[in-house]
Amino acid sequence: MKRFAAHYLLLPDVGFIRQQVVEIADEGYVRDVFPLTEEIESVEWMPGLIALLPENKIKNTEMFSKNISVFQFNLPIVSGQTFPCFKEALTASAKRGEVLFPYLFYPFDFTSMQPVAGTRHRLLR
Repeated sequence: MKRFAAHYLLLPDVGFIRQQVVEIADEGYVRDVFPLTEEIESVEWMPGLIALLPENKIKNTEMFSKNISVFQFNLPIVSGQTFPCFKEALTASAKRGEVLFPYLFYPFDFTSMQPVAGTRHRLLR
């Protein structure tokens, strides 16, 4: 099990939420998400944005790098008060049998909440 934190976390069905920790199972999928309220041992800080994406959105990585559909909508930045809504969306994904994988996008423009020309993405493991 590994834990990563970033400036923002994106769940495409919900929006962006600030400073969250993503817990990843040994198999590489997202096991849990919780707020980063203080420095926690064994959490690796990642610059940029972590997007939680289902397998069907990341199968074709060539298309993914050229046309990142999850950023083509003006998604809201949700506050910590709506964190339960975020957790509900994760639970609903699990009930549908949808496994989410954490992708890091860096560098990332936090003003426009969009990738920049040099943004790279990689699966966190």
